[in-house]
Amino acid sequence: MAVLTVIGLSVIALAGTGWAQEAYPTKPVELIIPFAAGGSHDLHARILASVAPQYLGQPLVVVLKPGAGGALASQFVARSKGDGYTLLFGGTGPNTILPQVQNVGYQMREFTPVCMINYSPPLLFVPGNSPWKTLGEFIDYAKANPGKVNFAHTGVWGAAHFPMLMVESKAGVKVNYVPFEGGGPALLAVASGNADASFGFAAQIIPFMQAGRVRVLGVAAPERIDPIKNIPTLREQGVDVTFTMWRAVLAPSSTLVPRVRRLRDACSKMVEDPSFKALVRQLGEPIIYLDGPDFLTFWRREWEEVSRTLATVRR
Repeated sequence: MAVLTVIGLSVIALAGTGWAQEAYPTKPVELIIPFAAGGSHDLHARILASVAPQYLGQPLVVVLKPGAGGALASQFVARSKGDGYTLLFGGTGPNTILPQVQNVGYQMREFTPVCMINYSPPLLFVPGNSPWKTLGEFIDYAKANPGKVNFAHTGVWGAAHFPMLMVESKAGVKVNYVPFEGGGPALLAVASGNADASFGFAAQIIPFMQAGRVRVLGVAAPERIDPIKNIPTLREQGVDVTFTMWRAVLAPSSTLVPRVRRLRDACSKMVEDPSFKALVRQLGEPIIYLDGPDFLTFWRREWEEVSRTLATVRR
């Protein structure tokens, strides 16, 4: 009887390890984007997907799942099977800010970082034909007309909403927040004059700025950024606000260690691909790669910084 029991346990153990030991990946891997088409996450994800097959051995399929400021996609991935076939292209808004202000059903611990591609500061922009030529003019109008500036954002506590809350706190203004499902729709609303202002990222904003459809009033960064060195920071103009949005590949925390290791290895090679580098440069964005463990350290530090900032803007 004891022998049979040992044999039975051995069979169960071997069956349990089969999933971990089988080849991976053997089918396309889905990268879930928490925002709508045309935003900076979408653009970066498609560049990553364009080089993925030669390093991952399978296609990386971009799947848009906007909603609830990115919480919908984050919840979906957090609850997905840890088989390595469902990943999240996360960011500061849905994965650092939202879990600290709402019961979204996930925290940092629900994810295992694979790699960070980059981070970048948002740009405050208005329609190309706006009467506001400078940040100062924008602030003066907003002060004189509380709640009359229609500000397009990508979800409450998101990467457009949060820095504007910081501007409100620092500059003593109030705007009217109008939600959109992502940076692309918000940008189009401002460019068409259906919204008065928004925060967005260089990848999506620069082509519209060059075409004269939007005007950038300032950058939420400690210093001016390439390739728009002519645009002053918010801080230079008297509004001491800085903010960055990261773009990182996250797996459910239950993902098997060998598969996380495989994904990290592939990601490290993707970001070194000449085509990937060239396409990201065309977006006007940097490549700031961090592997999984280093990004986790970065994320934990950011979490604490955001917590302190929230105590200020929520007063």
